[in-house]
Amino acid sequence: MKKSLLAIITAVSITSTSVYAQQDAPAQLVSVDYAKTEQVSPTMWLPGNVISRRNSPLSAEQTGQLLWIEEVGATVEKGQLLARLDNRHLKLRLAQQKAELKQHKANVVYLEKQKGRMSKLNKMNNTALSELERIEKDLAIAVNEVDALKLSLEQTLLAIEKSEITAPFAGSISQRFVSEGELITSGRPVIQLVDTHHLDVKISAPLSIAKHLQANKNVLVKWQGNLLELPVRTWSQAGDQASRTFDVRLVADGSNMMAGTAVTVSLPKSATAQATLVPRDALVLREQETFIMTIGQDDIANKVNVLVGQGIGKWVSVSGKISAGDEVIIRGGERLQVGQKIRRDDQVTEVAKR
Repeated sequence: MKKSLLAIITAVSITSTSVYAQQDAPAQLVSVDYAKTEQVSPTMWLPGNVISRRNSPLSAEQTGQLLWIEEVGATVEKGQLLARLDNRHLKLRLAQQKAELKQHKANVVYLEKQKGRMSKLNKMNNTALSELERIEKDLAIAVNEVDALKLSLEQTLLAIEKSEITAPFAGSISQRFVSEGELITSGRPVIQLVDTHHLDVKISAPLSIAKHLQANKNVLVKWQGNLLELPVRTWSQAGDQASRTFDVRLVADGSNMMAGTAVTVSLPKSATAQATLVPRDALVLREQETFIMTIGQDDIANKVNVLVGQGIGKWVSVSGKISAGDEVIIRGGERLQVGQKIRRDDQVTEVAKR
């Protein structure tokens, strides 16, 4: 019993000492602004994921041994070489087709000369008309054979081109499905290319909020202690019957987030209503909570936990124990302790209010 009483006295003593220490500490210089009320749309926070708008497994279009493949993690530009197959058999076929084409072209030239000679003889009645017609038929066949060989040659050139896999868009290599030296068949996935420049935030949202979405309107996104504003790009016009949700996509280009990152997104859930707004700079984002620091009686700092709603420019709606007209700290509140004395930086505060 004595030990319990001693522990309570010690705890009270430590708490009192802490409070006195905070009160005796020099006043912390801060800048402040005032909460206000305004008509905004109530929101709900939903989990989301950052995804690449283009994430493609690139497949081989020819059969052959893999000679070279790009490394995982490499950043590539559109049209850059990603993998190369052995195409020596195609090059040999191309050489053979070129030789056959020369031979058939020579045959066409010969038959054209024969036709000219026979035409002159036929005009002088020195040869039969049937002989001239036979040569004209042979010439037509030879011309068609030349055209067919030209098409075969173009197909071989295309096959040689397809023996090299190139990037259809700029991005990064995320995965290799094969290794150098393997025999690759046509249609087999070889390498995964992810577009790291064009990103979306994908959210599975309840069907009930679909009518409140607006294209290109900014919504708030929480990511690693940061609060971002991203525009709504598009959303699905059909929902999932099992989950009663539909996909919403936000534009995340240039946000420095990686595909696969988990975020939390604020989406409108009903018609506009009156809400309390505070400056965005007043928010202190932590892993487990979001709060603002306010100024109480005798210029003492207080902590108020809030739920963040919709953003409007430099302002953001919040719900919690905060009312219009309350003084909120917008600069210097990150390291403040509850109960600590503060003093206002009137010059900075006035600039912030403007």
